[in-house]
Formats: sequence, structure tokens, C-alpha cells
Amino acid sequence: MSAAPRHVLLISLHTSPLEQPGSGDAGGMNVYVRHLAEALVDAGHTVDMATLDRGPGAPAVAGVRSARIREGLRLLTVSLPGAAGASKEDLPGFTAAFADVLRAEADRPDTVHAHYWLSGAAGRELADRWGVPLVLTLHTTALGKNLRTRTGEGLEPASRAEAEAELIARAEATVVNTPTEALQMIELYDADPARLTVISPGVDLSAFSPDAAPGEARRAGSPPPGSPGRPLRILFAGRLQALKGPHVLVDALARIRETDPGLPVELDVVGVGTRGFTAALRERVRELGLEDVVRFGPALPAPQLAARMRQADVVAVPSSSETFGLVALEAQACGTPVLATDVDGLRTAVLDGLTGRLVPDRDPGSWARAFVELAGDPAALEGMGRAAARRAEGHSWDRTALATAVVYARVRARAGVRDGSGRRLNTLER
Repeated sequence: MSAAPRHVLLISLHTSPLEQPGSGDAGGMNVYVRHLAEALVDAGHTVDMATLDRGPGAPAVAGVRSARIREGLRLLTVSLPGAAGASKEDLPGFTAAFADVLRAEADRPDTVHAHYWLSGAAGRELADRWGVPLVLTLHTTALGKNLRTRTGEGLEPASRAEAEAELIARAEATVVNTPTEALQMIELYDADPARLTVISPGVDLSAFSPDAAPGEARRAGSPPPGSPGRPLRILFAGRLQALKGPHVLVDALARIRETDPGLPVELDVVGVGTRGFTAALRERVRELGLEDVVRFGPALPAPQLAARMRQADVVAVPSSSETFGLVALEAQACGTPVLATDVDGLRTAVLDGLTGRLVPDRDPGSWARAFVELAGDPAALEGMGRAAARRAEGHSWDRTALATAVVYARVRARAGVRDGSGRRLNTLER
């Protein structure tokens, strides 16, 4: 099917695609939206990205600031009264006004592609009023997260799950990352399989690669982990929150000290989180006497993060739930094996035994044993790193954008005609 150049609006209401991943609400979704937009423009489309300004200095009047990122790509930053400093929990009350401002001031696109349920709520309004198709990518869902929620992580509200169900039923197409996510949509939300499309995310292969930058310390050629004076180097990169599981790694290191005191281990924690969780995590490190082997650092831009990944022996992703886990793919592109929880999209992101290993649960003892086993088999670590780099080569953002553009063309061909008045005239079979 033809994917002729189109004008696309990508909505990322609650977090700007330009924000640094690993800080605030920014994470894999920010990476996804920014790189999808760039790759769509490379393919000849024009793209607007829209987000809500929640900064403390955000204007108190409704409006849109347009910033040109490059030819064919703009960021539309919407300001609304009361949005400055608004929490994520407050945002459902802003979606309608967000849509009103965009409709009045933005160019009418050929397709609206909403990312996350809050963006979907605004995107639905815009698609109906403009008479264009709505494509949805939720990235995470309330019911999916609640399936995996553990003590201290909190349940997502029923109102979010209800909104997601309505959006999935309404959207002309819903893009998911993995077959596992597609199955969840069908089982949890009664999604129509004919309107689900599986498209795996990409990775920025120009930044994330096994090739060290000039002057960068190289892991290759150094003594294997467990050698005298050579610790197993573990990297965690992401937001510091219970769902992502950095505390699991801290407790795992304490277990290793008890059960395998001869194995030196170091953990780098890269990212920021809420003040309360971060303080509790640091206090846990102090309680366990691990200040000498656990280091904290800020979220890093892609080139610096890639360098840290190349220097690590293993990148750990102990999340309780992930629709995919982009950091796992980025690590593999750097030639670094990944140790991840055996759950959801991580089962697709990591090829167990080939590009890393999946840990059956989030018990610190299970993670400690997995780290010890990896450290005890340097040849396997090296082989998994080579396989990881080869595997990541097939996951470019250009590939993701091409598949997504085909979805845009398909929904436009099938969606029928609307009159732009808010009255839906969609003839898509439902």
C-alpha cells in the first residue's frame, strides 16, 4: 500500500519529546516520539509534535508556541491557564482545552497519532473535529500495569482504564510494540485484532553502537569480571521509581556480598526520580553498606549513555512491567548483554540466552544468582554481546517509521469521510 507523504500530528501531551529521558516523566516514550518524528520527516512527511507546557514559568494564557526543529519538523508547545506546575494526576482536566487550542492554532493534519492515554483523550477530540483518522499508541496501559503491580508501586485508577478502553474502541488503528502487548489489548480491553498493528520500536544506531568513541575506555581486552581487581560492572538507566526496580539491584548486590564475597560487583544508577523514592534508595544503599560500590548519576544524553553502556558488562532492567523496554534495545546495540525481568515486552526485547537473560521474578536473590552466573562465564557474556549487537542492527527507526506510515495510509484509505464538525461519519468497519 502506498505511504505517500503526509502531514502528521504526533501528540505527547504530558511530556515533551525533547526532554531528557530518565528525568521527570521522560522515558522511552520521549525517545520513541522524537525518533519516529525524525524518521518520518526523513521519509518525506511533515510532522508537528504537540505537548503541554507544565513548567513553573509556563504562560498563564492559552496559546501555542511553535519551534522549528528542522525542515519539516516542529514542536508545538501549548500553554493553558493553570497548567504551570500541574502534576501528571491533574492532566485529565486539561485535555479538552489542549485540543481546543490546537484546533484553533495548528495546521490540520492528515492523521493524528496520539501517544499515551492523555494524548489520546485530546487526539480523539481533534480527530473528530478535523475529520481525520486517529492512530493510538498507548505505550503503557492501566490494566497491563496493574497485572504486575507490587507493594509500593500503586494501582492505576479505574478512570484511566475506562478511558483507554474507549480510545481503543474509537481509534482507527492502535500500534503496539510486541505480540504480547497485542494479546493484552485483546484480553484486557476487548480490542479488535483487525485494528491492532505490531511495530517494534527502533534504536538510534548512530549513537548506540559497539564502536567506542575516540579516547573512550574499552571493555574489550580487559580482564574478565571476577579477575583480581576486576568487578562485574552493572548499569541501570531509567527513572528512579519502584516500577523500574533499581531497589531490586541494590538488594541483589547485598546478597552477592553475603553469598559470593569473592566476587566484586559495581552498580551505576543513571537517572533521576521523585525526591521520596530517591532518598529512600540512597538510604537503603547506606543501610547495606554499599556506598563504595553503588554510584548515582544524572540522566545522560544518548552519546554519553551509549559510552556507559559499552563500558558495562551487563545492563539491568528489573522492571515489573514494560511494553518493550527501549533501554534494553539500546544496550544491545552497544554490544552489551541485558539482564531483564521475564515479563511483558521484555520477553521480546531480550532474546533469553542469546542477547541476555531473563530473570523469572524480581526477588533480589534471583537477580543475585543471575549476576553470579554471568560473571562466572565470561565467554558467554562476550558471545551474548556480539549477538546483541547483530540483533539490534535490524531495529532502525527508519524501519519503524516506514511501517507506521503504512498504517497512516491504510487508515486514511479505509476511514471514509467526515465533515469536520465533530459529527463522526467514519465508515470504517467496527
